[in-house]
Amino acid sequence: MRSIKRKYKGFSLIELLLTMMILTVIMLLVATTLNTVIKVSNATNSKNTARSNMLYIMDFLSRALTNAELADVYMYNSSTIRSLGEGPAGELSILTPAGVGSVYEDGKLEDTDFVGNEIHIKLYGYSDWTCIGYFEDRGGYGYLVRTVYEGDMGNDHSQCFSESAVITPMHSFMIDVENFNLEYIAVGDGENRLFLINATLNPLYWPVRDTFPVTRTISRQSVVSTKALTWY
Repeated sequence: MRSIKRKYKGFSLIELLLTMMILTVIMLLVATTLNTVIKVSNATNSKNTARSNMLYIMDFLSRALTNAELADVYMYNSSTIRSLGEGPAGELSILTPAGVGSVYEDGKLEDTDFVGNEIHIKLYGYSDWTCIGYFEDRGGYGYLVRTVYEGDMGNDHSQCFSESAVITPMHSFMIDVENFNLEYIAVGDGENRLFLINATLNPLYWPVRDTFPVTRTISRQSVVSTKALTWY
């Protein structure tokens, strides 16, 4: 009988290994590129969050100051005394140590420049006080918070940020307020004054670290003037 010879065609072991090596290199390059794109995208989102938070903070303070009489604006510097912590139920609370009352003896704005971390404002036509303050927690992270006090505080404005006050952060918890202060400048006609608002926000989530030369923090300075009506 005639023998039938069959030829089998295929890839050799060396060809398979070479193909697998090339595919592995390509996959590693693709994975590295995707990982970089994702990190840059997350960093961009974090910075956009800081920008939107900064815009909200500056806009809120600007509208509040331009809709209040100078006599209804009080400023205090409690940065070395008060701090932010947790209340009994885990809520945000402003810690009030003994002797804090001396800070609030006189916060009325006169003809002297002043720098503070708290500002208490009563808007036109309202009896409630809107209080905004910058405080740090024990870890050194900064928070800009606000609260509303219903009624007249008299000469004791420490009640505005009492430990039982319900406070609301003015920024995302993914943002650290590295610096915040308000400067009162005694210039003008006696009815209106200038306020300088300085703030620096730092996104906590920054996956690119120092890999890319991108500025991480957002810093702004806003100049606001009260707009009381003056008759001539």
